[in-house]
Amino acid sequence: METFDHVIVGGGIVGASVAYHLTRMSAGTVLVLERNDLASAASSRAAGLVLQASTKSSKTPLAKLTTQTISVLEEELGESVGFHKVGSLRVAASEASAIELDAMVEDASKWGISAELPNASEVRNLVPWLDSSTVLNAAFFPTDGYVDPYLLSMSYLRAARESGAIMRPYTAVQDVATKGQKVAGVVTNAGQIACSTVIDACGAWAAQFSERVGYPLPMAPVRSHFWITQPSSSYGGEHPVTVLPDVAAYTRPEVGGLVVGVQEACSATFNARDLPDDPASFSPTKGEEHWEILADSYKGLAQFLPAIERAHFSSYVCGLSSYTPDGEIILGPVPGVSGFYAAAGACGSGITLSAGMGHAIADLVLGQEPAFDIARCSPDRFGKVDPFSKQFRQRCAEARASKSRKVN
Repeated sequence: METFDHVIVGGGIVGASVAYHLTRMSAGTVLVLERNDLASAASSRAAGLVLQASTKSSKTPLAKLTTQTISVLEEELGESVGFHKVGSLRVAASEASAIELDAMVEDASKWGISAELPNASEVRNLVPWLDSSTVLNAAFFPTDGYVDPYLLSMSYLRAARESGAIMRPYTAVQDVATKGQKVAGVVTNAGQIACSTVIDACGAWAAQFSERVGYPLPMAPVRSHFWITQPSSSYGGEHPVTVLPDVAAYTRPEVGGLVVGVQEACSATFNARDLPDDPASFSPTKGEEHWEILADSYKGLAQFLPAIERAHFSSYVCGLSSYTPDGEIILGPVPGVSGFYAAAGACGSGITLSAGMGHAIADLVLGQEPAFDIARCSPDRFGKVDPFSKQFRQRCAEARASKSRKVN
């Protein structure tokens, strides 16, 4: 029987980051198991936003570490990870969002994250297509941007591999072996592997996997999607990511066009037990109702992006995010079995928080105090719940709806 110190189940961006940070800390032997291809689920379908300031102050230092780690990765690997440091412009067109924005700027300053307060003229220079006539307040975060999420995932994995980690795609973990109340290994479709630590980084399937040790994580898969316009001189160019909380939307540049993300007031949720093993065989959106969602948002979007009325949309990208009822992520030891940890429930911010989540789990696994305060992220903060029930999934959808009114 093969033996490793740490087995990470899930080869998406969070699992990749955990592997990277464990190997950087010389934590022993590390194995990443993924039942499909590496970074083939949510990590390859994300918009790739890297936004450090948040309405959830617990996330800010984790996101900051991601921007710092991107630079370290590029230096270590000697090549780009696809990060476009264009900054992010957040605008407020209501008193409530203006107050939230002030709080975000204050929180960012505590962590040394640069923030500028542009006037109307400067806003137009940053994003020429933006109609700022209704904007009450704006903040520009110059070290934000967007990244190729697949390339960043593979960069974490490559750096981890160069430090000794082993990656095994197309290897399904069927069960967790225990000895008493401790992790003893995992059972895969290729046989049993001994280990003392298992990290659940299964994304939308994380609650279903943790159920193997008797404690399904408090999270639910929620639909997430965005649209891509054809190139246009009206809004093309490399400008900042633009966050529009008053209309629950965001944009970022995309090869002369725009990625437009619209967050639904009532997102579709799914029972993780009903999801197929292969995400390529499943679409969270059936039929063409996603165009109706976009059409319903035109009036709000046109308030800031008048050219939306003439935009031609060429692509639609849909995937699954994992949400919790309070919008906080899940990080830490799972009750009942010593040596089983969770890094999940990223609430649509898995790319932004990837380095922080990986670093925190590596600290915990090594018995060290995490560099961040993750008290709000405890897997057992709701007690034992049934995350597969309609009632619980509705709570997660409501958390997503809350986020749609204050994008983070």
